[in-house]
Amino acid sequence: MNYKTRAEFNNDKEIILASIRKRFVAFLVDWIILVLMYLCIITLLSLFDLTITDINVHGIFEVELEVENAQAYFITFLKFLFGLLPVFYFALSLYFWRGKTVGKWLLRLKVLSLYHERPGLWHCIERSLGYFASALECGFGFIQAYWNPNRMTLHDKIGETIVVDLHVKKISNKTIVSMPATAIAETPE
Repeated sequence: MNYKTRAEFNNDKEIILASIRKRFVAFLVDWIILVLMYLCIITLLSLFDLTITDINVHGIFEVELEVENAQAYFITFLKFLFGLLPVFYFALSLYFWRGKTVGKWLLRLKVLSLYHERPGLWHCIERSLGYFASALECGFGFIQAYWNPNRMTLHDKIGETIVVDLHVKKISNKTIVSMPATAIAETPE
């Protein structure tokens, strides 16, 4: 049996890759939104007399949390919620907004699947979990975009995606009709 390569879906389209700076700003906007979501959850819990005194999110399953007036099972639930909130945010927003998060929408960026018409739910989950892999080793997975010809980071490679810029206007393929030299000579002055 011979190895068969997959044809990329966007191979025939002219696309413009997003700059690393715009991707970074979109990522910061998304993390600001995540921090606001964390603060909303903490405020909501304080309305029910559950006070969070200390929270440290180190990874998906590594969350340190101290909550006053709460049962042990509820603290475990909050640890999973705080650990998986970034995965839920990125995966669901990329899937339901067809390749855009709030940050990408504001900066007119879009995530495209390399092999499908749009990123599927599993690709979005893989890409979201890939953010944690990109952050390992002092962000080495993010730095890979500098030398990759398609500006792919580690989470792009995991999710088989690229990020494109929607703001750049494409030059249309209009035919420019030029006047023949004889017509220029015959024009009255």
